[in-house]
Amino acid sequence: MIKTNIAKRKKIVIIGAGLAGLTLATELLDQGHEVVILEKNKYLGGRASNTKDKTTGDPVPIGPHIFMKGYHNFKRFLHKINAREAIVWERNLFIELIYEGRHYQFRMTDIPTSLKSFPKILSYPFLTLRDKITNLRIGFKIYFGNPVKFEKLDELNAYEYLVKNGVNENSINKMWRFFVLSMLNVPLEFCSAAELCLLAKYWATVDHREIGFAGAGLGDIYTIKAEEYIEKKGGSILRNSDVKEIVCDENNVDSIKVKINGETQTFKADVYVSALNPIQLRELFHKNILVNDFFRSLNAFEPVPYISVNLWFDKKLSNKKFWALLNDSATSKYLNLDFYDESNIYEPRKNKSYVASNIIYSQAYKSMTDEEIVKETLKEVKVAFPKTKAKLIHYQVHRIPYVIYAPFPGMRKHKLPNKTPLGNFYLTGDWTNKNMTQSMEAAVESGYQCFEVMMNGK
Repeated sequence: MIKTNIAKRKKIVIIGAGLAGLTLATELLDQGHEVVILEKNKYLGGRASNTKDKTTGDPVPIGPHIFMKGYHNFKRFLHKINAREAIVWERNLFIELIYEGRHYQFRMTDIPTSLKSFPKILSYPFLTLRDKITNLRIGFKIYFGNPVKFEKLDELNAYEYLVKNGVNENSINKMWRFFVLSMLNVPLEFCSAAELCLLAKYWATVDHREIGFAGAGLGDIYTIKAEEYIEKKGGSILRNSDVKEIVCDENNVDSIKVKINGETQTFKADVYVSALNPIQLRELFHKNILVNDFFRSLNAFEPVPYISVNLWFDKKLSNKKFWALLNDSATSKYLNLDFYDESNIYEPRKNKSYVASNIIYSQAYKSMTDEEIVKETLKEVKVAFPKTKAKLIHYQVHRIPYVIYAPFPGMRKHKLPNKTPLGNFYLTGDWTNKNMTQSMEAAVESGYQCFEVMMNGK
C-alpha cells in the first residue's frame, strides 16, 4: 500500500455533498487543503435535504427527520458554520402515541436515564404488569452489558433474542416493534440483535434526550451555511456532477470519471474520499475491485426504502407538531409510522395544516400507486383526528430507495473503516461508523472520524 502524507497541502476530491462529506470538507479546508466536492443532485444534503413544492412554495423534506439534543457532533458542525439556531427544540413532549383511539403523551420526564429506566417500564400504559415484568431481565442485561460483547449477538435476530430472554409476545408487539422500526427502520425479525442492544444501551444511558425539528427545510438549515463556509475557505461544490466510475490501479485511485452537463470529464486529485452510501459506491468500481478482500463487503449491503407522504389541507388539523400510530401485532395495520405537521413547526399557521409522514421499510407497498398511498394515509390521519373536517387540497409522494442500509443479522462485520487498501482513497458516511446506529449524528461523526484518520494516517 502506498501511504499518502495528508498533513501536507493536497488536492482532495469528495464524492457526495451529504452531511458526512460537508463535515469532512470544512475540516480539511481549515487545514489548508484544496477541496472539491462533486454532487450529482442540484441540491445539497443527500438524504437529509429538501426540495421546494412548486404549488405551495413550502420546503418539502426528502423524508421528515427529528434531531436529538444529544447529537453533540451535529451541534458542533452547526456551530462551526454559524447555523446553530436552525433547530426548533421541543422542551417538554417526547412523543405522542395513538392507540385504540386515545392519545398518550410521553414527556421528557417519562424517558429517564440510568437505573430510573427500570421502574419507568412499569408505567408503560399498553402492557399488563406481567408483560412489564418480562422486560426487567432484558433491561438489566442491556444496561449492564458490555458493548463489545453485544457484537457477538450480530448473527441473531432481535425477535429471537427478546424471546430467548423471556420477553413475552404482548411486550414485543406493543413496545419493542415500535422502538426497532422507528429507530432501526426494519422489522424485529430482520434486525440484528447486536444493533438492538447497542441502541437500547445508548438510550438507557444518554443524557439530553430533548428532540428537535428543522426550523425550515431540512437541508436548508445547514447546506446554505455550509456552502458559504466552504467557498469562503477556498473550496468548491460542483452540482449536477454525476460520478460514473472510480478508476483504480493496483495501489491507488488514478482518477474519476464524471458526467457534467451530458459530457464525461476526468478528474484527478491527490486524495479521493467517497461520502456515498455503500450501494452507490459499489456501482462505481470495476468488478475486479469488488472481489478484493476489503471491498467485497460492499456486495452485502441492502437498502431500507421509505415512502414519504406530504399532504396539504384546507383547514388546521390541530396544533400538534408530531405523533405516531402504535401497532399491536406482528402484522402492521398501518402504512405510516410517524407524522409531522410542518405548519406547526416551520412557522405556526392559523388556517391550514401541512403534514409529512414516513412509511418505513416500504418494500411491501412499492406496487401501490401514489393515489392509493395518499388514500390510506388520509385514513390514518383520521385515526388521529376522527372529528376533523379538513380536506386534502394538494399532495406529494416521495419514494426514497435508500435511507439507511438494512441492519440485518450479520451486517456489522461488513461496515468498513475510513481507510481503505487504496493508499489515496478514504470512506465516510454513517454506514462506516460502528459507534452508533445510522443517523444524522452518525454521519457527522463519521466525517470527523475520517478527518482524524486522514491526518493521523491510521
